[in-house]
Amino acid sequence: MSYHERWLLLPLAACAVLAQAQEPPRVWRGNFIAAKQGLMMSPCRSGERLIVHDGTPQRQLDALYKELTQRPGRAIFMELTGARNGRMVLAERLHRAYAEGPGCREDLDSVRLRANGVEPFWHLDAGRDAVLMRRPGGEPAQRFPGTAPHKRGGEYVYEGAAEHSVLRFAVREAACRDAMTGGYYTLSVTAEWDGRRLSGCAYWGDFERPR
Repeated sequence: MSYHERWLLLPLAACAVLAQAQEPPRVWRGNFIAAKQGLMMSPCRSGERLIVHDGTPQRQLDALYKELTQRPGRAIFMELTGARNGRMVLAERLHRAYAEGPGCREDLDSVRLRANGVEPFWHLDAGRDAVLMRRPGGEPAQRFPGTAPHKRGGEYVYEGAAEHSVLRFAVREAACRDAMTGGYYTLSVTAEWDGRRLSGCAYWGDFERPR
């Protein structure tokens, strides 16, 4: 290749680099572990291994990794929003982190919102077709209409009724800890189910996820 030809290709190469650097932020889920290069991520459903730069407020990723691992070399699950640039992901916002849980085995394709609480134990799945409320002990799930929560002020609110049962819940941005596992979440939920007041931690799925 001549000097003139190489000179003509330089702008194209520069554009390719810029396009790569400007990859828009997206949600990442994966297993994180500390390495010589820093924090490394193995994204779910991928064989890649990416370097993570912690650009979150107060360096939440680094702090939570040290807290939740408890021993060197252990991987934990995290979900975050970040922009990729080559082999590096710049983490902008953390959504959840835990050492015990389903991690990458969880399928959130048809889930709007998932929430859990203790005292008493309860589990909520807001999906494409229905909202399901469960209690442990083998009782069947209570099914409510699958309408999406609507924005009201700083919260996302849901109200539904079915078979003489009423459910209301509100989700807001507020740090939350799972009382059983110590897992960290950035969404808190309060609910009222047939007169019982419940509270717990929540996270968005991939179906109609709010931006």
